Amino acid sequence: MELYLGGRAQGKLALALQRYPHAKVFDETCREENLSDADVVIWNHLHLFVKTWLSQEKEPTQIWEMVADLLDQHPGMVVICDEIGNGIVPMDQEERRYREETGRLLCKIAARADKVERILCGISRRIK
Repeated sequence: MELYLGGRAQGKLALALQRYPHAKVFDETCREENLSDADVVIWNHLHLFVKTWLSQEKEPTQIWEMVADLLDQHPGMVVICDEIGNGIVPMDQEERRYREETGRLLCKIAARADKVERILCGISRRIK
């Protein structure tokens, strides 16, 4: 499993598609039933998945269980997530919670990943 991180519109998906041109790309609504026929799965916008599930009052442990199940079923998956924790701390409590929980989830994913890369201006830097 690979994890690609970087700011919005920095070329993360383009890089993944360059490396895996025949991959099946899913957005934040990545669901198990849609993945069965894919050799390589690219899961784009993980951060929006977290935001959606938190807004539906799911607990972080439930979100991690869903993510872990998908990663177990697709060990070659490429997960793409925007960096959302930099900059000014939001005043809104829910926005702060979303950023914190996304960061915690990314730490767990990175620990399991074979490769973690940060992409800036379309240039990749391997950090694991």
